[in-house]
Order: sequence, then structure tokens, then C-alpha cells
Amino acid sequence: MFPTLPSWLRRRIDPLELFLRILLGGVFCVAGAWKIDDPMLFESIIRNYRILGDPWIAWVAMFMPPFELIAGVCVILRLLYPGCVIVLGGSLVFFMLALASLLIRGIDTECGCLGITTTIQLQLLIDCGLCAVACVLLCAWRNAEGRGAID
Repeated sequence: MFPTLPSWLRRRIDPLELFLRILLGGVFCVAGAWKIDDPMLFESIIRNYRILGDPWIAWVAMFMPPFELIAGVCVILRLLYPGCVIVLGGSLVFFMLALASLLIRGIDTECGCLGITTTIQLQLLIDCGLCAVACVLLCAWRNAEGRGAID
């Protein structure tokens, strides 16, 4: 007979959950890596949003990319899992509010979210989908915790 996997390993390789973790965490890893690669471009994109003042723009441009990268890796590896999923979901809500403010104020600028050229409306749709993925992951974690699957 084949031995069963330990519960801590079984949780990490559930196929659907793993796919969703790779999707959510991977998007943030790619976005963070792109922003780390060209911080001056990212700073100019933040400036185009016209939400923050000058000292804060530099701080956000320096700290957001590594934050996204670390949180994305933690979600993929299921480390500090519920907290990282909540933080990434909250970040997505904040990003959606920033994008909506661009639409409301009539500012047509490059989003700068994923390193790809998209419209603000398409990026809002992508962010809504990713936020839904974060909600599904968090609900799955809570259900597994309720069943006693989480040590």
C-alpha cells in the first residue's frame, strides 16, 4: 500500500487551491518584479495618478514592489497564508479604488499594474477577478480550518 501524505503536505498540494495560489501569488510576483526592475518608471506612473504628494510617491515606489513580491511568494508557498491573502486582497481593493478614481476624474494614463499595456477598465476587471480569487482562497482556508485540517 501507498503511504498517505502528512496533513501539512496535503494542504499544500490540493490541485485547485494550488492553481489559485499560483495565479494570485504569481500575478503579484510578476508585478513586483517588473516594478523592481524599473523603479523610475513605476514612480512616474504613481505620480500620474495624482493621489499622493512628493515624499510619499518615493516611499510607495520603493516599498510596494518588494512587498508585492514577498507576499506573492508567501501565498504560493502557503507561508503566513491567511494574513498574506488578506493583505493581497486588501491591496487589490485599494488598487481598484485608485483606478476608479482615475475614471471618475477623467485621467487617462497608463495603469502600470502588471507591466502590460491595458485600459483602466480592463485592469479593473482583472483586479476584480483576482480579488474574487483571494476571497475563494480565504474561504477555503477557513473551511479547512473548521474541519480541523489545519494544524
